[in-house]
Amino acid sequence: MAHTSRKSNTTRLLCLLATCLLLFSSCSDNLISRIEFNHPGGSFDQAIDTTEARESFSFLVFSDLHYGRTESGFYLEEEAFLAWLDTYPSTLAFALHLGDGTAYSLESEYRLYRDFLDMLEDRSIEVHAVLGNHDVRADGRSLFTRYIHPLTARRFSYKGISFYLLDTGNASLGKVQLDNLMSSVADDPNPKIFCGHVPLYGGPDMFYFSLKDPHERALLVKTMVQNKVGLYLGGHLHINHKLYSYTDTNHEFVCESFHGRDSLIENTLPVWYVFTYNAPSNRITIFRYALKRDGAIGESVVTSLALP
Repeated sequence: MAHTSRKSNTTRLLCLLATCLLLFSSCSDNLISRIEFNHPGGSFDQAIDTTEARESFSFLVFSDLHYGRTESGFYLEEEAFLAWLDTYPSTLAFALHLGDGTAYSLESEYRLYRDFLDMLEDRSIEVHAVLGNHDVRADGRSLFTRYIHPLTARRFSYKGISFYLLDTGNASLGKVQLDNLMSSVADDPNPKIFCGHVPLYGGPDMFYFSLKDPHERALLVKTMVQNKVGLYLGGHLHINHKLYSYTDTNHEFVCESFHGRDSLIENTLPVWYVFTYNAPSNRITIFRYALKRDGAIGESVVTSLALP
């Protein structure tokens, strides 16, 4: 009888735990929906050039600065990066920062974030930044619009390619932003690149780090395939990069973090990327740069991807 009672108690405990997890998940999803439906989303109605001939160009990509982060082992190497940038042999058309410029959405962190972007823009490199999940705490969205850009979601075009900057700060686009995005890309004949912070999918092992709503993910993938969106760029993961292909010409690339960390939880180097678009072949080659602990900067080719 005692053995049966223990089994019964264990079963009840497991059922209670499962119920609590289900309720917590439901509340979390509802909270995300309320936040997303209450912020205005993005109209993606900025003027773009749909007649410009495609030309080859390169652009800088980095993610997860995390100014203000206090965890052990965290470090930034702005001076080494800027020294590399000053000696980079080719012209960079612009830079994309894929979110989490701050650690806690504090105004002091946003000031440091802005100062760093200004150092790139002083070098004639315009920076296009998106919101990360660490940037939307408390009053984070209004600080982003004050210090970084007036719009949290928007688009621009360059040399015949359109770039869509998505607000994924709450691990979701939300209905308003998603509807506007799908409508805008359907009317845009250019090849396109989506830029967000939270990865779209990246494979089954990325579940914790990806957009949470499977219906939203399915609509985004469908939008990519049907409307010449060759690449979704994300960050958020920190520890390594990920490449995932939906078709031969529709891909997702998840970047490593720009900050380094030396701890048991994260053991990462500062990493950034140069994406080079070759117009004759209609392909993008991704070059990875990592600042090693001895001060050397390693360069490697990650992959070459065909665009639609």
